[in-house]
Amino acid sequence: MSMTFEVDHERKQLKVTASGPVSLDDITTHLREEEDAHALGYRELIDAGAATATLSSAEVRSVVATLRDLGRKGDFGPTAIIVSDDVTYGICRMLEFMLDDVCDVRPYRVSERAEAEQWLAAAPIRGGQGAP
Repeated sequence: MSMTFEVDHERKQLKVTASGPVSLDDITTHLREEEDAHALGYRELIDAGAATATLSSAEVRSVVATLRDLGRKGDFGPTAIIVSDDVTYGICRMLEFMLDDVCDVRPYRVSERAEAEQWLAAAPIRGGQGAP
């Protein structure tokens, strides 16, 4: 799997490109790199149109736990995830529901990219302080 990102500190935006199979380790590494770049509070567009999530239910819960832990440290920017397959879309929807009290994560199909960018531009930054 390849996951790269560009940080625009001036605009407080993060653009991520993912390709190939995406594992729990890939996501955890990305979140730590994002934290190190001081970009967790930035608006994030993840283009995973060429990627496929390979997470089990237990691994999805692990991602949720990691995000909850990071949410205790500060705010999260909204995250739009562009996906191309039903499995990855379903996993992202699970994350959306499981994290609705911590951060805004929304999956979009490749054909909905303009809608994702529009939502991302208008979505507020969520306060993560004190998340359960």
